[in-house]
Amino acid sequence: MTAQSAPRADDRTSDTPGGLLPLLTAGMGLAMFVLFALGALGPRLLGELEISRSQLGTLTALAFGTASVLSLYTGHLTDILGGRRTLTALLVTVAAAFTVLSLGGEYGWLLLALLLAGIAQAFANPATNRLIAVHLPPPRRAAAVGVKQSGVQIGAFAAGLLLPSLAAALSWRTALALVVPVALAAAALALRLPPDHPPAERRAGGLLPAAPNAPARWLIGYSFGVGTGLAALNTYLPLYAHEELGMGERASGGLIAALGVAGIAARVLWTRHSGRVADISVPLLVLAGVSVCLVLLLPAATALTPLVWLGAVGLGGTAVAANAVSMVAVVRSPAFGATGHASALVSMGFFGGFVAGPLAFGLLADGPGGYQTGWGLVGAAFLASVLCGARLRQVMRR
Repeated sequence: MTAQSAPRADDRTSDTPGGLLPLLTAGMGLAMFVLFALGALGPRLLGELEISRSQLGTLTALAFGTASVLSLYTGHLTDILGGRRTLTALLVTVAAAFTVLSLGGEYGWLLLALLLAGIAQAFANPATNRLIAVHLPPPRRAAAVGVKQSGVQIGAFAAGLLLPSLAAALSWRTALALVVPVALAAAALALRLPPDHPPAERRAGGLLPAAPNAPARWLIGYSFGVGTGLAALNTYLPLYAHEELGMGERASGGLIAALGVAGIAARVLWTRHSGRVADISVPLLVLAGVSVCLVLLLPAATALTPLVWLGAVGLGGTAVAANAVSMVAVVRSPAFGATGHASALVSMGFFGGFVAGPLAFGLLADGPGGYQTGWGLVGAAFLASVLCGARLRQVMRR
């Protein structure tokens, strides 16, 4: 077995560290928290900073554009440096990002904060997936991926439920500043994890990563479609509910919370199921296909408002789970490559979608077609994931 494939070995480098899964869950949630924070506080930010909807989308796009580009290298670096070091670094970077976000007085400072957030996001999946591959035996890995991926949706729930109220009671800057001590405390706990970089891997040659193989390429495409739809949804659903459906700021933020709660349960359940099925492309196809249908509920909510809640919960149970299942595929199968590198490549596609989604949706929403054309974009993105999933199934069967 080569050094590059060492993380896939059945034997672990140490016993499972206490509190590993809660820490990985927190790491995932904190790395992605900025997306949900911007979505939940969108109506307030537009008013106080006098920015447009497309500028709000640019903030999110910058973070995930940075994450997408850096993901070409972060997975390979994680395989070399170890998950403990990279997890600690990303948590410190999250603290720095939210410090700048809460102190910055102009749009330029917000851009800097989102750039830092993108750096943290690029290491999130490689670091956490590697720690799972190293410290947990194969039968426990799929369930562990689901648990730690649910941290993203716990972050969505917390942002949607707490941030609008905290911003109203204090200020949006103070609300965001509360994230800083949480991230630093998590970084201190990450430092206490045992080392996870075997000597053989340390001697692996070079910093340049290998090109993705055929299965990885189609999974990257699948993740790009899912990321495009989810990023647009998370960024603009509260704003859509507030501006088009007449919902208050707290109720609009509650849609992100509903999306998060459904996503938590869905990620745990779907990843457990995906760990048992013979062909993991089947749940990937089902989740993307149902998401296409559920998007139709969002524009229909202009005629019947409760449909927006049904759409949010449904998409939380499908589209949100799709990304977690793609991570199960990476951790479970060596067909995609070394754990850290493959995780980063799939994350690159997902984050690339997070760039395209908010930017494109913002431009469409500001245009003559308004939000309705934006939801059409989301449906098309999920449909593209269906097509990539079908192609992945063909490639994996060869």
